[in-house]
Amino acid sequence: MMMLPNTIQELSKHAAQEFIQTAVFVDDRIYERSSAKSSEGPSKLITPKPRRKAIKNVSVGAKTNVTPPEIAEEDSSPDSYDIVTSFAKKQIICCLYQPKSKAKVSPTSDIFPLCKSADVVILDWDLFGDKGKRALELVDGLVAQAVQDVPEQLRLILVYTQETNLFSVANELYEKVHASIGDEFQPLEGGLTFHTSNSRITVLGKPGRERADTNPEHIVHEKDIADAAVIEFAKLASGLLQAATLLGLSEIRKNSRKILSKFNTSLDPAFITHMAMCLPDEDASSHVTPLLVSEIESVLEDVLPSPLISSKLLADWCNNVWKPGAHLSRIFNNANVDYKSVAIEICSKGFKQAAKDNSLVPNINKSGSKHVNKAAKIFLPNDASEANHSFSQLMASRTFYGNGKRTLQLGCIVRNQVNGHYLLCIQPVCDSVRLKDARSFIFVKMSEISTVADSTPSHFVASQGTA
Repeated sequence: MMMLPNTIQELSKHAAQEFIQTAVFVDDRIYERSSAKSSEGPSKLITPKPRRKAIKNVSVGAKTNVTPPEIAEEDSSPDSYDIVTSFAKKQIICCLYQPKSKAKVSPTSDIFPLCKSADVVILDWDLFGDKGKRALELVDGLVAQAVQDVPEQLRLILVYTQETNLFSVANELYEKVHASIGDEFQPLEGGLTFHTSNSRITVLGKPGRERADTNPEHIVHEKDIADAAVIEFAKLASGLLQAATLLGLSEIRKNSRKILSKFNTSLDPAFITHMAMCLPDEDASSHVTPLLVSEIESVLEDVLPSPLISSKLLADWCNNVWKPGAHLSRIFNNANVDYKSVAIEICSKGFKQAAKDNSLVPNINKSGSKHVNKAAKIFLPNDASEANHSFSQLMASRTFYGNGKRTLQLGCIVRNQVNGHYLLCIQPVCDSVRLKDARSFIFVKMSEISTVADSTPSHFVASQGTA
């Protein structure tokens, strides 16, 4: 059984490293460096030419006078050995790609599908002296594609440059991508990182340049590029549940061969026999999905630690991630409470025991919903947060991932797009299968309810009667 880190930050990094499988490094001088210099850095610091002061931060929606990046006259070739080795140590495959001098980077080019399929893309800014023209086009294409076509895929893009002013590069990236996808593309604090719902773009500087006003974390040696990639990728899934989920996905992928072995070809004749015996009453091909779900569930139960969220992780979340909201003074009727200590006590003991040991904790065993509703809001950022309702919906409903056929059966909730009414299907399962002719289904009418009043339940619809 694996041992997990005790902090949220380290858990996110561990999950990211376990999840990442592929990286692509794109540079125009990969094969120019002599092997004799493979372990050496730049021989000297290169002083940049005088230039206008560049914009340090990107403001959302503001028009900026972008200072064009200016590449120093001397540019060192990347150390291919250090780059590949840094990823290899983390069991991540790194592809080194040197495009031809006149290569295109559009979605129909050779390089685009390679970068599209990778978890991490590391891109040199100045390809064959074009001052970022192709890098901008490639980043813009990858980010737009991820937003419009494959919104489920996580992708990290690192723009790795010897440009002396990283903020100029960041400004050009913002102007280009924001023009394509709008406010979906947002800058983060510091001005050198941007994100969408599923992509993260960070500007990193190569060492050996004199740079002013640049965070040292954004200056990365080639031998440390894999560490930087893992740290940045971890920020794509940095929450407690996100990190745990990413770790679970990586374990499923690691055990893919073992899962496949359970469905080996020797079972095909038996499965075909099973299908034939079920026809014409039932199509037994639908039985494959439950079998696969069962095997995946077994992998997660056997490989991941139990409990998955340890008391130390919960304590770290309370101390270093959670920000107590202003509404807590009303819940506890006391502004001098050490909220984080109380929160850790609740996480370690549960509400019932914590209420016995600490008179400040709302007692959810008391009659009425007043105490329950108070307790349910302690960890929320504010009174208006819908997090509890969203989690309730996640626990009670199935996410639909594809465009395939949906089956109407007991428990399904449908919405009438004409009048906005919700209907809960209460048709017995046995009357929902093997249908050849038209069949009437029984529903319970539902309606949306307010989530503002303390007395309302967390479900987003309520029963009104049969239809």
